[in-house]
Amino acid sequence: MNQLDLSLNELDARDIPQIVRLSERVGWDYDEAEVRTVMVSGKVYGHRNSSGEIVSSAAIVPYTNGLSDVKLASLGLVIVHPAYRGLGLGTKVTLECMQGLPKTVPIMLIATPEGERLYQRLGFGHVGRVQKFLCDHVKYQQTFSSASTHYIIEPYVPSDFAYVTNLDEAAFGARRDTFLSVRLRQAKAAVVAKNSARKIVGYALSIEGSVNLIVGPIVAPDSDTALHLTAYLAHASNKRLRIDIPAEQTKFAAALQQSGFRLEAQPPIMALNQASLPNRRNSHLFSIAAQVFG
Repeated sequence: MNQLDLSLNELDARDIPQIVRLSERVGWDYDEAEVRTVMVSGKVYGHRNSSGEIVSSAAIVPYTNGLSDVKLASLGLVIVHPAYRGLGLGTKVTLECMQGLPKTVPIMLIATPEGERLYQRLGFGHVGRVQKFLCDHVKYQQTFSSASTHYIIEPYVPSDFAYVTNLDEAAFGARRDTFLSVRLRQAKAAVVAKNSARKIVGYALSIEGSVNLIVGPIVAPDSDTALHLTAYLAHASNKRLRIDIPAEQTKFAAALQQSGFRLEAQPPIMALNQASLPNRRNSHLFSIAAQVFG
């Protein structure tokens, strides 16, 4: 394959169908709504061949400290067409994503087995793991009976947004207003947990993908409430469920397995410019949004 026939550019909304097809070629299940959310939240780059076909992609999603100053960025959607592997396109498109960031900004990602060596060569190191759980049929009765009754679960309404973003920042370790604004509009369902004083203490979203109902993010005061939020969202869908949780959430993981979930994979979290996970209250972050969003 002649690299002179390839051009590397920022991609836009017109390219979304091609990115979805590229995702399908490698067995991933990104749909148009998910790629659109990535684009609105960050930037996507890719190589085109001489026929205009997109043969690589990568996305960078920056998270700010307040209204400016990128505090953290998430890298994902790194795909190379099988026929174009071995040309270094994955490295080039990843470096293109990173180029627009200040040199010292921490960048995190969740690596596939194929991509792990690439990221190591670029200086990324291991800082943790996520656990990918799938479930065909949730055991609703068991899930609800073991969940907390200390908090009231209610549908999210737009006036909850400021409370949700503040909770998310404390749990995730960076401000994600733009991403959450888009994600909430994309969500199939969104709920909040309130205490007896009607204060919001947790939230959860579900996203209906082409294959799975993705549950996350989940921010909650304890694992029982996280389980209750999960069951509430799961009850509204007949699709297979997917939930990706930080490996530290061992009690929540055990409860998911008792409720019919099975552990499918434990991909590594890798980071550049940071030797550990962001300064976050890991005890309150029970599920990530998706691997591309960290």
